[in-house]
Amino acid sequence: MLICKYTDPPLTQKEQEELQQKKNNKEPYSEPISDFDITNFVTKFTWSGDSEQAARKLEFEIIHNTINKDSTFTALDLKIGGFIYLFYSKDETSKPVEIFEGRIFYRKRNSNTFTFSFTCYDDMVYLAKSKVQMLFDGITVTDAIKQICNEIGISIAQDIPQINTVVSFIADGKSCTEVFRTLFDYTKADTTNNPNGEDYTAICLNGDVTIIKKGELIENYIATDLTDIDSSEHSESIESMVNRIKSVDDNGNICQVFTNEDDVTHFGMIQDIYKMQPPKENETVDNIKMAKSKLKRLQDESSIKAVGNIQCITGYTIEVQEEQLKGKFFIKSDTHNFANNIHTMDLTLEYLPETPEVANIKQQDIATPVFKSSKRKKNTNSGNGSLKVSQGLSTGFDAWGGTTMNNGRNGCAEAVGKIGSYYSPFLAQQCTNGVVGVPSMVANADSAGLLEDFSVSELQKGDVIVYGNDDHVVIYDGNGGYYGNSSSKNVVLHGKNYNSLGTPTKIIKASKG
Repeated sequence: MLICKYTDPPLTQKEQEELQQKKNNKEPYSEPISDFDITNFVTKFTWSGDSEQAARKLEFEIIHNTINKDSTFTALDLKIGGFIYLFYSKDETSKPVEIFEGRIFYRKRNSNTFTFSFTCYDDMVYLAKSKVQMLFDGITVTDAIKQICNEIGISIAQDIPQINTVVSFIADGKSCTEVFRTLFDYTKADTTNNPNGEDYTAICLNGDVTIIKKGELIENYIATDLTDIDSSEHSESIESMVNRIKSVDDNGNICQVFTNEDDVTHFGMIQDIYKMQPPKENETVDNIKMAKSKLKRLQDESSIKAVGNIQCITGYTIEVQEEQLKGKFFIKSDTHNFANNIHTMDLTLEYLPETPEVANIKQQDIATPVFKSSKRKKNTNSGNGSLKVSQGLSTGFDAWGGTTMNNGRNGCAEAVGKIGSYYSPFLAQQCTNGVVGVPSMVANADSAGLLEDFSVSELQKGDVIVYGNDDHVVIYDGNGGYYGNSSSKNVVLHGKNYNSLGTPTKIIKASKG
């Protein structure tokens, strides 16, 4: 049996003042409705979810009449924005369990049939409709999800699973659920224990956002054609297949190609493009994994019509024993219908093999990628050394961070000159004069009276650290880290530990000149 309750939306400031005014004037007034049982007014419920749609949906219909047609009938006024709570219990003696908590987003009255229909969504709808501008810099997927929910003011379950994949990227005007999907793609690419990767989805339970892992089995339930299933269907498709990925850098150069040759042979070539991301220090997800994760194989889809079970909702997995279908199946979408005290459900399913087939992917390495910063300004000319050190470093890295230098892996002096040109007259001159060799920069600093032997006590923010026998240079960030060119990653980055680069031998006092 179902129990459905309604609560009015919170009063606005103006509505509160009007209500108080009526009370003061002893005029007739109505208090906001709270926790009002509307079960007996409802003729039918449809409760559904879909892996392609973020929020679960509840549609219901109530009998409705107007006072001039039937003076004995009290019409309900369920407002847009009002809260709906749906509870389920096996019988009158069982404790009701909440299966839906959400708000009314749509209502429609039909005077011919004397009905009022409503559509409600749970709080995931706010994540689907809200866009964010956020920087995730070396944090776990779980922490990123918490940041997103806090940004929109959506509560999150205390027992949310810990996903330790570390991510670094900018969510630029994306919806929260689009960002969730990106986070889960990073996780799937990063998890190598399972050949198909670990896949997750976000759902709302009892008003809180939580994360469930694809394949989480509903225990103590088996759908069979002897007891539950009325009918079933099964289909296979290659409409979503992608069997070759070309990875391109910021200049559009093809750097790597990944091909599932068996699928190309069987089904023909279907190609997609992956835009490579500039590497960052300590980033765990790499471009190879991300490119491979875009490959898609033959998709199968099954569906069953069965006796309803409220545990069977999108995101979970059930066991099926039926003439056509046997094994474990992921629920891609569900629709539960409640009418005339009968509960039925329609489930769309995806088969999960016990031992997933591991595709043989051919990798071709064609060229070294070149990156340009996604933050890069239109004007990336060098500075004139006029800014203060902190502002100049920030401006310089904003212009050149994440880029590949003209001198590629040997561009450390070039990077120091370009970044430092915004606050240091000396480095601005080196940049303007095209100095790209460490020995030349060190010799020029010596002539300018800016060269010292290395000493931690003398190191200041904005100074240039020289390593070895004039082998490498970076700019000190004032907090144990550095700005400079990475030879291994072929981009300019902000590192966390300048001691990790070798033995410092000299300091160019760029902070002073």
